[in-house]
Amino acid sequence: MRIGEVAGNVWATRKVESVRSLKFLLVKPLDMNLKPTGELWVAADLVDAGAGDRVLVATGRAARLAVGDEAAAISAAVIGVVDALDMGRNK
Repeated sequence: MRIGEVAGNVWATRKVESVRSLKFLLVKPLDMNLKPTGELWVAADLVDAGAGDRVLVATGRAARLAVGDEAAAISAAVIGVVDALDMGRNK
């Protein structure tokens, strides 16, 4: 699992059957310091996340299991909205 931040939405009027009912988001991956890292992901949204939300993202088989279809044509899925993080760092 990875942590990311929702950067926007993806609209697709034509989709393959395995993803027809799914909403998609653009997600910025975040590093351990919550700084953007790498390229944007397109992820299926299973929790109705919105712009600016920090989210948990499952990838690969875990993402397909999350949508309930191991044959679904996805590689990432938003499976949670992060309420808080505790890195256990002392100040």
